[in-house]
Amino acid sequence: MTRLSFVLILIVACWACSGSEPAAEMAAAERVAAEPSTPVEMDVEALAARLDAGEDIYLLDVRNPDELEEHGMIAGAVNIPIGELETRISEVPEGKTIVTYCMRGGRASRAAEALRDAGYTEPIEFGGITAWKEAGKPVVQPGG
Repeated sequence: MTRLSFVLILIVACWACSGSEPAAEMAAAERVAAEPSTPVEMDVEALAARLDAGEDIYLLDVRNPDELEEHGMIAGAVNIPIGELETRISEVPEGKTIVTYCMRGGRASRAAEALRDAGYTEPIEFGGITAWKEAGKPVVQPGG
């Protein structure tokens, strides 16, 4: 093999190797970015402890107004029904801990997903007012 052939083979081999690594790294990064984040959940006692400690939490109650009247709500919560969240999402503050809840957890989960899709970082799914009341935690009536 001539010296020129050897140099050409070496150049081609190095070029091929250098091009494949960044492509593989980019593909891996794209896969990670495309994977949905794992929902963060919180139980009754953890939420109560954080509220009792005075933590600044935006409690987002996504139930319908008639459910608030019937079952009450956690003091300090803001009500945006799940059906209105998309059009009212600008009312939800950014840069603050957000905890979503509903009656039992289904709508709270959908609300947290909608918030993640809108760019909010790590909204927390609490679940529902049912578990809160079963644990003996206090509720207030809307507007009260």
